[in-house]
Amino acid sequence: MSLLGQTARYLLLSAFVVALIGSVGFYILIHRTIQREVDEILMNQVEQVKQQLRELTPDALLRADWDDNPHVERISPTQLSGPIFSDLMLPNPLDSTGLSPVRQVKTIVTERGKTYQIRVRQAYYEFNELARIISVGVIWSFLLLMGLSVLIGLGLSRRLWRPFYTTIHQLGQFQLEQATNPLFPDSRIREFDLLSQSLQTLTQNVRKQFFLQKQFTENASHELQTPLAIALTELDTLMQSDNLREAEHVHLQRATDALSRLSQLNRSLLLLTQVENDQFATRQPLNISELIAQYTDEYMPFFEHKGMTVERAIRPNVELAMNPQLAGVLLNNLFKNIVRHGAPNGLVRIELSDHVIRIRNTGEPLPFADSQLFNRFVKNPARPDSTGLGLALIKQICDRYKLAIQYTYDSSKAFHCFQIDWK
Repeated sequence: MSLLGQTARYLLLSAFVVALIGSVGFYILIHRTIQREVDEILMNQVEQVKQQLRELTPDALLRADWDDNPHVERISPTQLSGPIFSDLMLPNPLDSTGLSPVRQVKTIVTERGKTYQIRVRQAYYEFNELARIISVGVIWSFLLLMGLSVLIGLGLSRRLWRPFYTTIHQLGQFQLEQATNPLFPDSRIREFDLLSQSLQTLTQNVRKQFFLQKQFTENASHELQTPLAIALTELDTLMQSDNLREAEHVHLQRATDALSRLSQLNRSLLLLTQVENDQFATRQPLNISELIAQYTDEYMPFFEHKGMTVERAIRPNVELAMNPQLAGVLLNNLFKNIVRHGAPNGLVRIELSDHVIRIRNTGEPLPFADSQLFNRFVKNPARPDSTGLGLALIKQICDRYKLAIQYTYDSSKAFHCFQIDWK
């Protein structure tokens, strides 16, 4: 989830919690306020009753036709008690089937030497209804304001974070081999401006180091390959001499083999470094079906020389976006691995489906753990001529294009299997 999305999520969640708590609190506040006002009305009516009790004569008091509310009742002299408030649910005089909330106060007073109990009731259904209407109105207004605040906040955040997202986009498009340095946006926000300046300096230094390293590896490789080629040519000339004794020929052959391995090792290390440095940035859709068929045909004489039976099931017109040179290196190393380590008179199966390349061949199990197979300079001791870099190069190329490579060995059928998946 994006930063703005996460921010909106937190803001909406916070607004909902605040609105819920605020709504309950606001409703309680209004309810208490109205209740307090009703209590004041009840006490005013009690005071009016007390005033009437003081002004009326005893006979008039006995003849008084008291309404039930306020209800005045003469009682035996007892200890005076203060007003006692309570809430009741009584039948609604306007609706015989329903009950309505009533606030009641009871108090005992003494006037003109006589003791009375005064009870006053006040229906406050309308007050509760008013409280609910006010609360709902305020809650909706509150939620609307919170929603507007969130939208305005998100809009401002999107505007404030725009330089940051532009910088991320520039970094995503950045390639070491591109001709110009990326231009990160200027911002009036100090932190973003500082970030752009730091990234500008960082990318310039990285590109500078990259080109220095690239130049060094290319020069070093060229300077090594030239004397190696000269040495191999001179050794080959010496081996053509008729006066060469057999022992000397053996020594010269060993020297030639060693120099050949050194030359191959140099080329493999250079290629590995170039892949690691992302020097093959260009990619294009390749017809991997045709490429696998081409390499199968090219390696067919080597398979036949070892008596291998080749089975192929290649789905036509399968495309894979890669650098053509690296795709060739990948397949070349896989086929070379089969020829070098496959069992004579064994079986080779080459399969290609929409998203999977699977290459299997019979052979002896690995003399080391499977987890070390793609490590550099890990090789079969029985094949000292191997550089131990071929499979490491395959792994590096697969990682470069996010291809999942997997190796398994079926001991029951003595099958090595390399599988490359992509989606």
